[in-house]
Amino acid sequence: MYYKEIYILVYFAANIFEHLYMQEKLTVIYIISDRRSGSTLLENMLSKSREILSVGELAMLKGHIYKEGPGELWNWNCSCGKPVMQCEFWSKVLKGIYDDNFETKITWQYKSVQLLLSSFTSINSKSTLQKLINTKRNKQTVQVLNEVYKALGNISDKKFIVDSSKDPIQALAITKCVDINVKLIWLTRDLRAITFSKLKRWKQNKRSDKKPLETLIDSFRYKKVCNAVIKNVGEKNTIKISYEALAEKPQQQLDNICAKFGLADYQAPEYMELNNDHTIAGTPGRFEKKVIAADNSWKDFYKQHAMLNALGKVFNAL
Repeated sequence: MYYKEIYILVYFAANIFEHLYMQEKLTVIYIISDRRSGSTLLENMLSKSREILSVGELAMLKGHIYKEGPGELWNWNCSCGKPVMQCEFWSKVLKGIYDDNFETKITWQYKSVQLLLSSFTSINSKSTLQKLINTKRNKQTVQVLNEVYKALGNISDKKFIVDSSKDPIQALAITKCVDINVKLIWLTRDLRAITFSKLKRWKQNKRSDKKPLETLIDSFRYKKVCNAVIKNVGEKNTIKISYEALAEKPQQQLDNICAKFGLADYQAPEYMELNNDHTIAGTPGRFEKKVIAADNSWKDFYKQHAMLNALGKVFNAL
């Protein structure tokens, strides 16, 4: 047999082996989105698959351990009702991982001039994003996340882990720096709906005096960062779906996700509800059993804000 033929056989054998190996590797499905976009709904719907373990917003894990940051409404507890370190599930996951250097959330400034320019113009986009994830602290954080993901896979014996942390830069970091499969779902929503929902939540919690226009612009900026990340990762490992389509045609959207990421098909749930889950963070409404339906309450608000409504339409299209 000629050397060239041997080389071809070895090449194809190596590719087949790599394909089979990657199929068996743990896969993290990371949801990126803005706040108030339905990420908890999507995460909850995905959790109904027998192949999936859903953990909520892993970026908030350290904050829930230390009882700081978002989570005060449920006292930063696991969704099972127990403090994270007293939860039987999370205490097993964190054994041997949790220490003084434990960190689960990377840092970045989405209003930085350089990031804004690269997100809007694509100029030096890859290098700008790479600089954000390559800081010493962020690299250490991703190493911790890598160990947590592996522990979650080992303890649950699931092939897929859903992380609904939403952070696009953190999503990019784990795609580049962990030794497991990573798939991204970009969950979009009408920017006018996001703006209204944020303003409503802030008013309820008395935590912000941001104006509608400022909030809409911030949401648009965040959208552009998400878009830059999706382009950087590539079509093969990403899928984009809208909250509106998810709420109105859940089975169709779940079928699309399953087909894209190699999941077995399963029946879409009729309700959003927790079933013996151990999720971190998420919308406060996740503790109530609710029929899955689109929330269009925001539309009345814009009947009295015509200019803001028009600008929102433009931002949606860009």
